[in-house]
Amino acid sequence: MRFIRKIFNKFRRVILTLLGIGLPLFIYLGYIRQDPLFEPKYDIQIGRESVISIQNDSLENPLLPEREYPKAYAYIREMVSEITKSESIEYDNLYKYDSIRIIQRDDILNAFCTPGGYIYVYTGLIKYLDHPDHLAGVIGHEIAHAELRHSAIRLQKEFGRDKILDFILFSSAGVGGYIQARILSQMLTLEYSRDQETEADELSVVYLSDSRFACDGVGGFFRKLVERGEDDAIPEFLSDHPDSKKRISNIDAKVASLRCNCDLSSTETWEALKKSLPTPPQ
Repeated sequence: MRFIRKIFNKFRRVILTLLGIGLPLFIYLGYIRQDPLFEPKYDIQIGRESVISIQNDSLENPLLPEREYPKAYAYIREMVSEITKSESIEYDNLYKYDSIRIIQRDDILNAFCTPGGYIYVYTGLIKYLDHPDHLAGVIGHEIAHAELRHSAIRLQKEFGRDKILDFILFSSAGVGGYIQARILSQMLTLEYSRDQETEADELSVVYLSDSRFACDGVGGFFRKLVERGEDDAIPEFLSDHPDSKKRISNIDAKVASLRCNCDLSSTETWEALKKSLPTPPQ
């Protein structure tokens, strides 16, 4: 009996030691992967730094002047306002979703939303899309990244909690210029994981299901890429991003589960908006 008790006590000490070392590490690393260790209000500070960086790089990111194109800005701002009415959006009263900027680059089919909700749309994307619902879907997707705090999660994983907190609280005074430049660069070129992209696609459907736009709007963008042969040819297993056909399939499944409206909006005002945008010099 004494021998069995000794074996049990040794076994218990080993288990407790492993739990004492491994469990906190597991919890910490798991938490790092899933959630930022700072409050959502600090995302606004991170986003504001990226806004300043974009403004300071007018060659790479030439902003369309709002005073010269007020109707274009009003159109997209109204679209964003419609999307953010969704009850599924948590930070609409905190993040800066009404801060819209249009980047005059016809060669880029993109939009993005920084941490804290600062939204940027490229003229190339606006001119490429056939329906306003498709732009609404893309914007909904980018808002979902902000709502899920994907940028904050990936920045924290890349640089660590302390450097990100220093960047938030002290800006250049808290971190070296090189680290600060790297963080800003990452914010503007950040790539999301496959799971994060899928989450954002599905949330876009949810947001638009509460709006007047076709809830599968984001799928329209990928369908056009596929139809025109402009889809990324990299096989899915070699990329962090799901390919467009897989994304369309996932979006359609989400639409089917919600049974939401997929009727497209009128394109009359949309076409007028596209024609009002400046054309690049020949």
